[in-house]
Amino acid sequence: MPEHGGAVEVRAFRGTRRASVYRDHVLPEGDFGRILAAGTARGRALLSSLDQHGPHELDKASAKRLAEEATDLRMSGELPDLDGDLIALIEVARWCAHASDESWLRIEGR
Repeated sequence: MPEHGGAVEVRAFRGTRRASVYRDHVLPEGDFGRILAAGTARGRALLSSLDQHGPHELDKASAKRLAEEATDLRMSGELPDLDGDLIALIEVARWCAHASDESWLRIEGR
C-alpha cells in the first residue's frame, strides 16, 4: 500500500507537443518509491536521480535507459511483488524509446 495514498503516473508521448498519442501506467507512490530506492541500491544512475514526486521529463534516450535499468531491477528478483508494475513501466519506456518520430516521457505525482 502507498505510504500517503498518492499515485505516480508514467506517461510516454509520441508525436508533437500539439498532437500526440500516449501510453501510461499509474502506480502507488509508495511502490514507485520502493522501485527508486532499489535502483539506487543497485547503483542505477537514472533511477537514483529521480524522486517519487516529480515532475520529470525524459527524452527518448533517457526513456531507453529507464527501460534498461527497470529491466535490470526486475531480473534481480528484488521486488517480486512489484513485477507487474515493473513490466508496465518497462513497456511504456520502451514504447517511447522506439518511436520513429519525436517522443518524450513524463513522470509525475497525481
